[in-house]
Amino acid sequence: MWAQIKRYLLPLALGLLGLLLLARVLFTDTFILVPEDVDVILLVALLSIAMVAAIHTIVRISMNHLRQRSIQQVRRETLAEHRRFLSRLDHEFKNPLTALRAGLQTLELTPLTPQQQHIVAVMAAETLRLSRLIADLRKLAELEAQPLNLQPVSLPALITETVQLERERFEAGQRFLTYETDLAQEVWLVDEDLLALALHNLLDNAYKYTNAGDHIRVIASGHQELLIGVSDTGIGIPPAELAHVWEELYRSQQLEKIAGSGTGLALVKAIAERHGGEATIESTVGEGTTVLLRLPLFQS
Repeated sequence: MWAQIKRYLLPLALGLLGLLLLARVLFTDTFILVPEDVDVILLVALLSIAMVAAIHTIVRISMNHLRQRSIQQVRRETLAEHRRFLSRLDHEFKNPLTALRAGLQTLELTPLTPQQQHIVAVMAAETLRLSRLIADLRKLAELEAQPLNLQPVSLPALITETVQLERERFEAGQRFLTYETDLAQEVWLVDEDLLALALHNLLDNAYKYTNAGDHIRVIASGHQELLIGVSDTGIGIPPAELAHVWEELYRSQQLEKIAGSGTGLALVKAIAERHGGEATIESTVGEGTTVLLRLPLFQS
């Protein structure tokens, strides 16, 4: 800042001093400064410094404001373009996928050799996976554009219902699923559908990346903020990949044999951020993973 002040101080001081001399000529008809003018010169110098400092501060604040506005504008335009791309993707793929699935269902009703049946089954599975991927991408686009539907929701009831819907699958896969709550108040203001979707995605991930005999635990606690987490004792995530797990369509090369679209955690992160919160993850290879939603919500 001092360098900026020095750059403008001398021209400004000389200019003000010139004005002072001009005023002296006009009123006294002399160019000579007398000792009594020293206090005036000092005042001019101090005013010059103050004016330069004020101008520099105003310019710096204005530039920072413009820079922030530019960054926000670019971010908004990027998000808008992203939403348009996902909407176009959904529109362009919906009809071909519907026709393809209908054709495969017709093929399944015709006499086929075992090899042909296997090929049709693989095509049907991949078509279904692609349909779900497009649906998840559409959810991401809608999530960024639509307002939250905040309603008073009983969180213990929401968690219990979601866990019960998943329990049969977990028991069939020999996973141990438990949950516990420690909430200062039962009813919280959240978007029920989005929070249920986030919890479903976390449980789905926990199931896919654990083995028979592993434990999955759902926790919910809330006093001044709401915490919802899912932890497991599964295969874990390598440290180098943790920074990428929130990215859309990201799939670890080590997990290619496990079915998935790569949008589950991206949706979870987007849901947390739409609530004004955040999603975090901790994982150790061979020990398990914990994903935590931290939502700064008001109690209803």
